[in-house]
Amino acid sequence: MFQKPEKKWTKVLSQPFEKQSKFLNKICKVNRRDALILNERYFDGLSFPLVGEIVELVQKVIAAGEFDPSFRDLILDRLLRVIGIEELYPEDYEDGNECNGDDDNVIFGENYHVYTACYDDLDILVNFINSTDGISNLCDLGSGSGRALFYLAMKVKKELNYLGLELVDERVKFTNEISKYFSLDNVRFQTCDFLEDPQAFHGYDAYYLYDSVGTENVPHLIGHFKNLIDDGQKFYLFFISGWDEIMLSALNELDGLKLVEGNDSHKQEGRVVNIYQTL
Repeated sequence: MFQKPEKKWTKVLSQPFEKQSKFLNKICKVNRRDALILNERYFDGLSFPLVGEIVELVQKVIAAGEFDPSFRDLILDRLLRVIGIEELYPEDYEDGNECNGDDDNVIFGENYHVYTACYDDLDILVNFINSTDGISNLCDLGSGSGRALFYLAMKVKKELNYLGLELVDERVKFTNEISKYFSLDNVRFQTCDFLEDPQAFHGYDAYYLYDSVGTENVPHLIGHFKNLIDDGQKFYLFFISGWDEIMLSALNELDGLKLVEGNDSHKQEGRVVNIYQTL
């Protein structure tokens, strides 16, 4: 008889590492076309704390060289339920603006592209938050499919309140459904044009930016942060660069903001994971 996923994983996690690794490789297989095939029945009905334990196992198995690391993000996305997002990201890269298939910052699927940070880069932010006092809440500007906030909520060892602001209402409904599924009262998402309503993100201890606005809107968003600084607000700003070199330059030149930690991105050469703090 098939055991419920929660019960099965609880049993597996109590076993020696060799058996844990064998089970993971059994339910996550690579077919002849080098595509990852997941045994879906083991990925539903899991509590958020248990998902965190399974994520730790996945990382441990990969670190031991017993699973292909290129599939880690796909497994973690499935565990966090960031799946079936094609309809949230319709194809809009036409008229010579298509994404290049070699762009490592893009998740490619049938008829959609999703710009996203990798989990290794998010781990840099996790480590900083865990070792830094004075951060009790965080706002993600342009939260998309919610991937970053769900991962931070799972890995950060403090009880933070998270808010994701997103212009597209369908994405907000999607992410709030995940929060509801996992009973995450401290993670919520809101439909908001934060460029036109800066009060929506006023007063947070930390902000997360990953390709939050288009190039033409960078000065507008930077202006809002300048106003926060001029008003005396103290905060951290976590920035992972995707395509937005203009945003990177603007942050580096913003008076009242200093770079306290700079890292190279694990995902793509030439990209950064920068942490800023107000003076």
